[in-house]
Amino acid sequence: MKKRLLVFLCALTVVAGSVAGCGNADEQAQTTETEQAVEQNSVTEAAVAEETAETTVGMENPWVDITEDEANDNCFRLFKAPDGAKDVIWSMCDELGDVEKGIGPMIQLSFTLDGVQFTARAQQGAAEDTDIAGNYVEWTVGPEEATLANWAEGNMPAKTYRSINESGYLDMITWYDIEMGIAYSLSAAAADLDGFDIQAVAEQMYSEENNTFEEMAADFLQEQSGKTSFATYDDVIAELKSGQGYAYLKLVGSDEEVLAVTDLVFEADHSAYEASIYGKLNGNVTQLSVVSGNGSSYPLRLEDGILYCGDNHTYETYFLAEDSGALMQKDYISDGVDFGTNEFSGFTREKNTFEDVTDYTGGQEEFDKLIEERENKPIVEFTIVE
Repeated sequence: MKKRLLVFLCALTVVAGSVAGCGNADEQAQTTETEQAVEQNSVTEAAVAEETAETTVGMENPWVDITEDEANDNCFRLFKAPDGAKDVIWSMCDELGDVEKGIGPMIQLSFTLDGVQFTARAQQGAAEDTDIAGNYVEWTVGPEEATLANWAEGNMPAKTYRSINESGYLDMITWYDIEMGIAYSLSAAAADLDGFDIQAVAEQMYSEENNTFEEMAADFLQEQSGKTSFATYDDVIAELKSGQGYAYLKLVGSDEEVLAVTDLVFEADHSAYEASIYGKLNGNVTQLSVVSGNGSSYPLRLEDGILYCGDNHTYETYFLAEDSGALMQKDYISDGVDFGTNEFSGFTREKNTFEDVTDYTGGQEEFDKLIEERENKPIVEFTIVE
């Protein structure tokens, strides 16, 4: 990541709603007072990324205000504003999503609580290591491991961060719902956050009402069948229509197979570039996640219990989590082209646990080798429903 200018001021105004390429483009005055900073819109993220003092005038703000119901429609398992929150504003940025890759729009909730300005974000379909908060600062403390109460029945892994400089404090906590593929962040800015517990606020934002996955259609199969859980894999296959397909996959992490279903099978080789993965959890067959490549050139591949996905700009692999049986990303590496950074980022895992994760530090040569190796893996062949 390029070194950022106006580091802390930008981060505070990010918390007010101008981050990650979707900020207010009007020129704003700089200030060292935290309370003033969080009330103003800052220079655009693009301007900071290019390390220039020029501002872009007249650009349409891609963030739009929405209702809480509209926010829930775009993220299946969303947080809520904590009790006592004031100045509550829900907003959304479509430009930070990618429909073709199954990445939903960025959902944002801003509010104040006990005099502290907060910004919470969530994105359905985001990769596990995606920076959705956009707080481009040097962290004074963190990341430190935490476990969120309420979320995931009290077993949600999280990471906390703190940045301190002469202008004030910025705290952040991030977590990832691996079952649903949703990234979350919560940021807080104030002149003084000494003794403040951002984890406690994140725990208050858990919404029992929004956690009822069974009531929501997560893929094409659930939409056309009207069901979100099934007794057996045969029941899943019975709901497929002509031309759609299925394939049994044996993945590292379980002795039992999972079932991949897709609504588009290429007749030439019976491959598919996108599939919804179903597995047996808590006695029922439910959807674990959606995986994708990119068109017929980048179909799904499988070898030695590892599912290979992605395209020419991303390298993605999957297996099953050791403790829960949920679909877990083993590797995620991006060359940055899709994000406009052209910088490599990502992570790798040797074991199917949350603790076993290593940041990717390779470059173009290592990335190209991974892509070449992936293209030699066997293609997943789907059985087409007649």
